Amino acid sequence: MLKFFRTIRKNLLEQGKTANYLKYAIGEIVLVVIGILIALQINNWNESRKNRAYELTMLEEVHKELVKDLELIERLIPSLKRSQHSFRKLAVMKTDPGHNLDSLDFHLQRVDGYGLTFTVNKSPFEAIKSGGLDRISNQEIRNNLSTLFGFHIESAEKWINEVHRVELFTRDEIFYEIFDPVAIPNDNGGVTTKLTIENPSLLFKNPKFDEFLFRSSWPISNTIHFLSRIHEQMEILSEQIAQELNK
Repeated sequence: MLKFFRTIRKNLLEQGKTANYLKYAIGEIVLVVIGILIALQINNWNESRKNRAYELTMLEEVHKELVKDLELIERLIPSLKRSQHSFRKLAVMKTDPGHNLDSLDFHLQRVDGYGLTFTVNKSPFEAIKSGGLDRISNQEIRNNLSTLFGFHIESAEKWINEVHRVELFTRDEIFYEIFDPVAIPNDNGGVTTKLTIENPSLLFKNPKFDEFLFRSSWPISNTIHFLSRIHEQMEILSEQIAQELNK
């Protein structure tokens, strides 16, 4: 009987050791799991920090170019509107024989002198696109970037550089055919174009003058419209990016 109780006690002791071992092993597993989770969290935090730094850098580059492009457009639109005004003045002079012609030469010089090139630096946007637009966390900024650079700016550049400028080259050919202008050096180190207009009435009756007005003036309204729309969208996007950068 004594031997029996000794066996029972030994078994209980061994069971206690096993239980303690199991508790220790479970504790070790829990610690390892917690360590892994912490490491994953730190890794995720580092990745998020890197992605945010990349995002802010890219947005800052886009913002810098937007500021430059806005300044360019803000110079172009008033210049185009001045030329548009001169075309309208010339059309009035042509249709109203009694109109004051003192400013004829001024308006002719203005419409002959205006030119137009329009190129936006899309490199920052292309860099963002190649890296993945989804890395821009603000969905509204992401959508506006795609719409502005992927559609509106591209359409405006094609219109201005492939349509409007072609008309300007034609305008130059007609202008020189009508007036045979002479270049005279001015006090600023440049040249001033001198026009010979012996008889304005004959000028206004010349079919080439009608073609000159048409070729030069008809694209301006569309160009002003394109630039005004892009300017508005650029301002909105620039403000959105500025707010994102200041978070």
